[in-house]
Amino acid sequence: MPRDVDKRKTQKALRKLRKAAERAELEGIELTDWEKEFVEGVDERLTEYGSAFHDLSKGNADEALSMAQSEILKQLDKKSRGKGSPGFKTRKPLKARKGMQPKRPRGRDINDDIPVEPEENVVPETEQAAERPVPPKGFTPRIVRDSGVSDESEAPDTPSPVPSAKPSGFRVIQGGKEG
Repeated sequence: MPRDVDKRKTQKALRKLRKAAERAELEGIELTDWEKEFVEGVDERLTEYGSAFHDLSKGNADEALSMAQSEILKQLDKKSRGKGSPGFKTRKPLKARKGMQPKRPRGRDINDDIPVEPEENVVPETEQAAERPVPPKGFTPRIVRDSGVSDESEAPDTPSPVPSAKPSGFRVIQGGKEG
């Protein structure tokens, strides 16, 4: 049973198809054998049946061309105007495109939980604490500014701590709970 396709849509599709083929011929653009067969076959079906496709899953019932045929006709029209590429492009797979980074896994890596063996030249923290100088009894730390200069007006009679080669940029603030 034939479908009811609007005659204006059929005529419009025929006009576009014929115009694209004529324009390509006038411009000297050579259509491939496949494109020539496509134009002839679609022209014949549109003239005879009013529609160029039968399977309704490929396009709307009231249209003259299927979605794929419409897309091919657009490509032919571009080619005939000299705006498009000489043929249909095939897309590269996503992984082959330049600049694409591989996806990182979202979860944890099981290798992160494996303990790392200590290196031979590393001193354990308990030995490092034993090597630090212990301040003398009754020592009161001086307030040190970020520049490394001490403030003598605050604590004039306190002994000076061991001088360091580099100012630390950290200062001690007196206060807290005394028992």
